[in-house]
Amino acid sequence: MPRHPETVITPNALLTEKRASLPSPQRPGQRMSRTELADAVNIALARLYPDRDLAAHYVDHRWIGKLERGEHRWPSDERRAALRRALGAASDADLDLYSPRRSGRGRRDAVDQRQFAASGSGPDLSSSGNLLQLGNPTPGHQLLPDGGLHRTISAPGGQHFPGVVIDVEVYPAVDDGRILATIAPYATERSWRRSVQRRLILGHVDALDRAGVFALDSRQADRHLVEADRDARLLIPRVYQLDAITAGVLWAVANLDLSLLLDDARLDAAQAAASPYRDMARSAASRDIAEDLDSVSRLWIGSAFCADHIRRHSHVLSDVPVYWTREQRGEEASTWLLFRHKLRYLRETADWFRSASQPMTRMFCLPQHAVAASSASERILLLLAVALMESLGIHTAVTDDPEYGALPGLVMDKRRAIVATWIRADDVWHVDLADHGNTVAAYRDALGHVQAHSVAAGATPGGRLHHLADYLSLDWHWLQGRCADLGQYGFAGLAEPRSRLLSLDGVDQACRFIGSLPY
Repeated sequence: MPRHPETVITPNALLTEKRASLPSPQRPGQRMSRTELADAVNIALARLYPDRDLAAHYVDHRWIGKLERGEHRWPSDERRAALRRALGAASDADLDLYSPRRSGRGRRDAVDQRQFAASGSGPDLSSSGNLLQLGNPTPGHQLLPDGGLHRTISAPGGQHFPGVVIDVEVYPAVDDGRILATIAPYATERSWRRSVQRRLILGHVDALDRAGVFALDSRQADRHLVEADRDARLLIPRVYQLDAITAGVLWAVANLDLSLLLDDARLDAAQAAASPYRDMARSAASRDIAEDLDSVSRLWIGSAFCADHIRRHSHVLSDVPVYWTREQRGEEASTWLLFRHKLRYLRETADWFRSASQPMTRMFCLPQHAVAASSASERILLLLAVALMESLGIHTAVTDDPEYGALPGLVMDKRRAIVATWIRADDVWHVDLADHGNTVAAYRDALGHVQAHSVAAGATPGGRLHHLADYLSLDWHWLQGRCADLGQYGFAGLAEPRSRLLSLDGVDQACRFIGSLPY
């Protein structure tokens, strides 16, 4: 049966989460698989309709996959009854099942826009972990001609981030399995396409049974408009609900993007000033070389120089190396996910010893005080950075001992160490080659202790990441479900970078990897 022309395929997160919450009937300690759910549905069909031949209604794992991907939303009455029984659901709504053809909730404006705008009400962003703060209506401009509200969202500063204010337009929305915001058509494309700065279009669902805030980058929003008789309906993918993970990525992109854009020409000048240092085995650049750059731009140039230093001197390594990484907060770790050159560097270094029998390992020091001082979004960014490394076949280890935080950034084998420090340092960078026996032995003993006592130890990438999530007080199963959906869509619709120095490839890859791991 063809879909309604206005139907947007969005993953069925409720159904996926419900399945993932149930234990496997055959594999102790595992979660229910799609095949096992299909078997349970077929058994339920036989028990619910013992006097009927329902062989044609039997399902398999592929059918379950189509449901979870949102390709089917309204199975037959018999299959829905069996699915509810297999999953212990009281209603179709509990599994986010609805009829796109018969449901008029998304194809009619269910909210009085004039009342919404006149009220000046704003969405509750508490689900984003309070990382993003909604500002007061813009004086004199809070009411938009298309029935929405003009507001701002504050993406606060950090140890390096300067803090950013993002323009937003808030519209009332309904949720019938799709997120539909109704907007008068005459003002949409004009205001969205002309916005020079980053702007978000928010759909605010405010219902007793379903509530939330869903966002689109304004440059993407016009592609999601569907015209109607009087109004345009903006179809916002459910996956872009603002919560701890999407807010964290948006926070990092917005802060990094603004700084790098403002310093773009000065970064070229600073790189030219750094050129004479490239032929040196040892160097330390004071902040004078980047005195006109803000903190984020200094991070970028220090990180780029250190990556090049390690590449230039990798020939001194004769064994599979071990890496020591100094990031302790999500703000710092977001550079792995978003700096374009860092993903390229990670992929290159992962390939150096891919054929070796022993895997490369990257190690972190994440003291409890740093974890406790971090928001949920920052802790998620840390986990995603580690997941990106694991996705490239790089094993990871984590210590909570704060004494190891003083170690410099380094790469080492049994005989030599390449020192490359750019974060939490007095200089823009400090690089060196260490082959003195006592120095190398001290580094080797420290890293050996960390690997032997990792708080995220595990035999598999999934095991290590699960243990790290526990240490960071993150809900691993929730993260897996959200990452699976976000990995499928990508973050471009929500947080597209403007700077040429940033890319979403790293964070998208990390999400896809977490989402692909066995439950």
